[in-house]
Amino acid sequence: MRILHVALGTSRKLGGPTTLLRGLLPVQRERGHEVTIVATDMGAETPADREVEGARARILPLVGPGRLCYGRGMRGVLREEVARADVVHLHGVYGLIIIEAMRAARRADVPYLVAPHGVWTPNHAPNNPALNSAWDRLLLVPLMKDAHRVVADSGRDAGYLRERGFERVTDMALGVDPALHLIDTPWPERRGVLFLSRVARKKRVDLAIEAYAGSRLWEQGHRLTVAGPIEPGLPYDPRELAARLGIAAHVDFVGAVEERERRELLARQRVFILASDDESFGIAVAEAASAGMAVVSSDRVVAMLDAEHDGAARTFPQDSAVLAKALRAAASDDGADAAATLRDYARARWTWEHAAQQIEEMVASPQTTSR
Repeated sequence: MRILHVALGTSRKLGGPTTLLRGLLPVQRERGHEVTIVATDMGAETPADREVEGARARILPLVGPGRLCYGRGMRGVLREEVARADVVHLHGVYGLIIIEAMRAARRADVPYLVAPHGVWTPNHAPNNPALNSAWDRLLLVPLMKDAHRVVADSGRDAGYLRERGFERVTDMALGVDPALHLIDTPWPERRGVLFLSRVARKKRVDLAIEAYAGSRLWEQGHRLTVAGPIEPGLPYDPRELAARLGIAAHVDFVGAVEERERRELLARQRVFILASDDESFGIAVAEAASAGMAVVSSDRVVAMLDAEHDGAARTFPQDSAVLAKALRAAASDDGADAAATLRDYARARWTWEHAAQQIEEMVASPQTTSR
């Protein structure tokens, strides 16, 4: 099968969808598919930001305001690539490259899958609600109605999509780097609390820092590591917050990390924290759990809500005192059993092999049915 993926960009700075692409596409190639990706160079700074293993990549230079996501030569490239594809898989919904790809697929009568990636969950807060509403009504929804499938990141996300009137909705289990399944660091050898993601407004690094301060875990040898690029426009300085709380000497800000460094952090740290306002899935916590870390997350991270529903984890309200208590419990010597339970759950459930198989089933199923 010839699979065309279309995304806003491939830079790691763009978060979850680019992590998905880097995990899914090599597996699709291994399963015998020919994989191509078309995206803009939004946020790309290095050659690695413009490459995705397993796929032939056509990265288009941005033209005009970045929020419009219009790439130079976009229409011609999309017409050409859609014409040779058996299916088009679109990641995200707010960008002209996505709109044009849906139009091209519809004109060529090529089935297309649209993955909104949680933009319509109750806790999602768009920067410009009025503009988003107009975009939805005038451009997006009419094209999505003709999609072969609307792909949800979870069963919860699928429910919200159906509430918006979409009928052909299928949820797809996301996956993690399979190398994380090989990590077997003994619990006594693990040290530290880790935040590993974009330092963005919705990720609530401020709550993570406040919770760490309240936990006093540095007294037990557990430093806090904040790994990930700090997003421009963040309404606070996390370094200043750590200094104000008197814990600057116990917090390491290491910036963006590559895959090898990412695995090393997940292999040696003990507790992962994500107090996010909104995660339609939360690949970062799935990675941490798969690597054997304990996870403390807010009750707005869907991957952990699913694990909680299945009896493999707990989630917590966005309260720094509650999160501090949860950190202390998770980091304790007694926390090993709970971490192992979550690890086994994650390794059985969150795999790219499973995701690739689900996509094949979506394409093979008739458009007139829904699940």
